[in-house]
This record gives sequence, C-alpha cells and structure tokens, in this order.
Amino acid sequence: MRWLIRNQILLPFALLQGFAIAVISLSASWIAADRAERDTIARLNQIVATLSSSRFPVQAAVLEQMKGLSGADFIASTASGNITATTLPHETALTVISTPLRISPGSGTLSEFQPVTAGEETWLVGGIEVLRTPELKQLLVLVPERQWQAVRREVVFPPLLIGGCTMLAMWVLSYVIAAKLGSRLDRMQHHVGKLATLQFDNLLPVTGDDELTRLASSINHMAQGLQQATQQIRMTERTALISQVAGGLAHQLRNSITGAKMAVQLHLRRMPDANNEGLLVAIRQLNLTENQIRGLLSLTRDAQQPVVAGRLDSILSTIRELLEPQFQHSETALTIELPAAVMPGNLGVADSEQIQAALLNLLQNALEACRPRGTVRVTVSVLDALIQVDVLDNGPGVADAVHGKIFEAFVTGKSEGVGLGLTLASQVAESTGGSLSYERMGEWTRFRFQTKQIANELTDEI
Repeated sequence: MRWLIRNQILLPFALLQGFAIAVISLSASWIAADRAERDTIARLNQIVATLSSSRFPVQAAVLEQMKGLSGADFIASTASGNITATTLPHETALTVISTPLRISPGSGTLSEFQPVTAGEETWLVGGIEVLRTPELKQLLVLVPERQWQAVRREVVFPPLLIGGCTMLAMWVLSYVIAAKLGSRLDRMQHHVGKLATLQFDNLLPVTGDDELTRLASSINHMAQGLQQATQQIRMTERTALISQVAGGLAHQLRNSITGAKMAVQLHLRRMPDANNEGLLVAIRQLNLTENQIRGLLSLTRDAQQPVVAGRLDSILSTIRELLEPQFQHSETALTIELPAAVMPGNLGVADSEQIQAALLNLLQNALEACRPRGTVRVTVSVLDALIQVDVLDNGPGVADAVHGKIFEAFVTGKSEGVGLGLTLASQVAESTGGSLSYERMGEWTRFRFQTKQIANELTDEI
C-alpha cells in the first residue's frame, strides 16, 4: 500500500490538531461542569445560611419559596428526628431522615452531598445543624440526581459541541486541502510519465505562487528542454545519416567532375587556336560545381580540409567569375563594393576555401531570390577586427514558415532545396570567429556574414 505524500504531510497534522481540540474541549467541559457545581452549592449555602440566621419560624410555606428560588427540596427536623417542615411527601421525607447522613456541625456550609434513594428517585443530600431554636436543629437540602446531571449536561454539551464541530470542520478542510494537493501531484506524476515516453504536447498549468507552482514551472522548463534536446538528437541523427550518404556521393561526384575538367583542359591545350569559348564556360561551371561539392564535403565528418589563408577581394573576384554567366542569363545586376579606405591586403581571412564556399552559397541564394531582372549588392566593411560582408537582394525575402530556423540543417523555403547552404555558411562564419545573421529591410533582404580579420603577413604571398 502506498503512503501518499499528501497523507504524510496532512494526516499527522490533522491528528495533532484533532487531539488538541479534543483535549481543549474536554478540559473546557470539565471546568464548566465543576464551575456549575460550585455555583449551585454556593447558591444553596447562601439559602441555608439565610434560613439559619433568620428569626422567623421555618415552616413549609417558607421552604416552598426557597424551593422555587433554588430548585432544591428541603427537610427541617428537630434533634429527635421529628420533621417540622418539608417540601417532599411525608413518606419520602421519613425515608431520607431515617438514612444515616453526615451533617455539617453549625459551620454555615452544607456537608458533602450524599446519594440517598427514596422511592423511585435518587437524591443528593447535604445537611447542616441549626442552633438557633430548639424546634429546628437540622436542615437538609435535597437535589434530584437527574437534575444535577441535567445541569452538568447543560454546561458540558456546548464546549463538546463546539469542539466536535471544530474538529469536523478541520477534518473536512484537511481532506479538501489533501485532495487538492493530491490532484496537483497526480497531474504532475501523469505529466512526468508522459515526458518519459517523449510526449511533449501539453504543459502543466502554472497558477498561484507556491512550491508546487514553482515545481510545475520547473517541470515545464524541463519538458521544453527535453523537447529541444530530443529534436536536436533526432536532427543530429538525421544529419549524421544524410551527411554520410551525401559525403560518399559528393566524393564520387567530385572525382567525376575532376576527371571531366581535366579532359576539357587537355582538349584546350591540344587545340589552343580553336574557338573554345563554350569550353571555357564549361570549365567555369565545373569549377562552380566543384566549389559547391567542397562546401558539402565540409559538413561530413571525415572532411578535414587544410586551412588556407586568403584575401576577401580575391575570393569575391573568383565568385563573380564563377557566377557571371548565371547573372547575365537572368539579366540580374551584381555589384561588389569594397571599402575604399582599406587596402586589399588588409582583407585577409583565415580559411579562404570555406569562406568562398559560404559566400558563393549566399550569392547564389540572392540570385535565385530576385531573378529575373533583379539586383544583388555585396558591400564589404571592416569593424573591430571583423570583416563584414553584406549580401543584399531585392527579392521577396525568406518565407515566414522558416523565418526563425533558416540556419538549421535541412530547413528550406525552396520547393527543390536541400536546406544545407545556410547551415554551411553559418558554421563557416562561427568557425572563423564571426557570425551569420538575417534581416529584412524594406524591399531588401540582407544576409550579414562576419569573419575574423587576420594579419597582413599571412596573406602577402597570395
């Protein structure tokens, strides 16, 4: 059997409160009963003292008046035991008088009340000796035991009733609190169980400001973190699988392209005087494809290319040469603006091949976004030892569906896209000490590529 945490917290607390309420109620009842008994005896003593000290004869009429005031019965007798006056039937009074009783000797207070049975009634009898006249030597006060018990019940019942109602209210409140607490804990347990099965569809409601609320908030944060981690793991597994396949295919394509390019170059050397404009265009396209495959290979695990430093102006010049036919065919304008105050030798970058592949991809994306008859602008600036390359186009921009995750692998807004180009460019920027960001500015879409600037001596030989 499970010992639920709500029971562990609330049951001892409820038992302790119940015990405290019971002790308080019983103590209050006992004190009230004792006080009522003392008050009754004090009132009877006052009446007896009045009768003892009075000068008028104690007759039955006087005792009847005292009975009306106190609710007790009286028997007055002589020293020989003859009854002079009483409020009881004569036979009952004789039975009481004939019973041996302890009488208080003229002290002004009644003796201890003693039970006496006369007929069908049990009486509590207290007595006192009276020395005032020879006719009256003994005065007995009788209270029916049932009346005495009724007085006790009247004073005992209210504290017990209040204590019982308080205890009941406390138990009901404890049950409600325990049920509410248990319900929240059960929801958390059910939610954590769903998280264990990788179900992240719903979050726990976060209301109030207590420990369980903060626990629910922590569980929600944990669920969101697990969801992101799960998605990342799945994406990593997918990336690893596709990268292995793409890497093998890219190696094969690169070998084929290298063979085709060598064949065309051999033909050009054998026939230098022929009209080879078409072959030169083919070589440029093969070079373009080879650069794209080199960028794809950089995503595979086994592609560890040696780092070759270079100059950004040379990289952009090579990219312009590679993409010029496509820009001309689509009637799209391409402008590249280098900083006038910076010498080309000061535009050194650490990994020229990777940066060339990244910028080539950004310019191809810009061309595809704004063609035909669009405009692509490339502006270069240097800021705080970072070379900043802004690639702008006047196309429609990135689709809203992929706006927040365009740099993730296999995320693309193109119907025939793969979703690796921007991922590659972002990785290259970060690996060279920079970053890649996206911004929509009016009618222009801007991708800002930043990379760390290197010292001049590293690029003097390039």
